[in-house]
Amino acid sequence: MTATTSRKIWAGVAQQLEGLAEGARLAFAKPALPHPREAGALVSVGLPVGQVADFRFAPDSACRGMHVQEYQDRWVVHMDQVHPWCDVLEHLRRDAPNAWCASGAVLGAAVGAALGRSSGAALAGAGIGLLIALASGEQESAR
Repeated sequence: MTATTSRKIWAGVAQQLEGLAEGARLAFAKPALPHPREAGALVSVGLPVGQVADFRFAPDSACRGMHVQEYQDRWVVHMDQVHPWCDVLEHLRRDAPNAWCASGAVLGAAVGAALGRSSGAALAGAGIGLLIALASGEQESAR
């Protein structure tokens, strides 16, 4: 299969995603689609949910991007609201809210520990960091 044909096939998958609700995922048997690298996707990183590998296509003009997760028998594809190559923090906030909240808690714990020099301060900082992350994530969902 040529690279052009592979790109057209994956562009069709992107079009299918456009017609679905935000956050929707599509699954395809592996033999149904060419490997994403054949169409220009690059190896990427994603939260571990049992996949073998992650691939991302370049962001579109709105800075969204198609994310492909490879499993043993299938491809699972979704459209990121914010491509991590454009803005990794906004990507975490909007597309990986659990990781965003965990990051807020870890950062808060580190600041609390540095300022308070006690486990209680670290715990308080983690709580404050988590609350800030939750509040900043909820602002987007309220829009």
